[in-house]
Amino acid sequence: MRNFLFLLIILFSFSVNAQSDTIVTVKRSVIALDKVKTIYRGIANPISIAVSDCKSFTVKGVGVEEVSEGIYIIIPGKGNDTKIVVTITNFDDSISVEEHVFKIANIPQIIAKIDDENCYNCIIELTKDDIKKAVISVGINDFKFDLDFEGESFKVNEFDIVSKGNTIKVQGNTFSKEALNLINKLKVGAIFSVENVRYANPHNICRGSVYPIKIIIKE
Repeated sequence: MRNFLFLLIILFSFSVNAQSDTIVTVKRSVIALDKVKTIYRGIANPISIAVSDCKSFTVKGVGVEEVSEGIYIIIPGKGNDTKIVVTITNFDDSISVEEHVFKIANIPQIIAKIDDENCYNCIIELTKDDIKKAVISVGINDFKFDLDFEGESFKVNEFDIVSKGNTIKVQGNTFSKEALNLINKLKVGAIFSVENVRYANPHNICRGSVYPIKIIIKE
């Protein structure tokens, strides 16, 4: 019994000493996501980085690029998370290294739009006159990140019209004469689709299939 009590005292003493020797450090570097709460794959995510009480600091990470003082972008690569390493030079010239890990999310699927309309599992109702002057574009519904889909970077340059097994390739972002001739032959209530939408993408972001448009002709 005495030996057992003696062992407990030793273990308790070791536990207390171990806890008193543990030093919890607080990170001085702060990384803020400027527009959203998640880092998205395939796009330039703006972030702000600040470090308190230091001589200088450097930032490294996959896809991290400095835009201006304290302002960066990050285009994450593969995997489920990404790491940003902040190396801090203190006033006494000692070095501190801090790591920040962020989860990576895939952006929602890009969808094709006709006059800025489309949705998942729905059919857009348009007259033949509406279709004659309609413009095909791309976008993401309910996405808080501003990717400027109305700019030249995402301008549609080609799409297919598919109706009853017939496919017509269209250059540009409006309906060609050949496509309109096919549509004019369709009756009210007929359904056709706009598929294989391709768009300019000089920065090679948001690559992937584009959700098509289904259109029903109304009077």
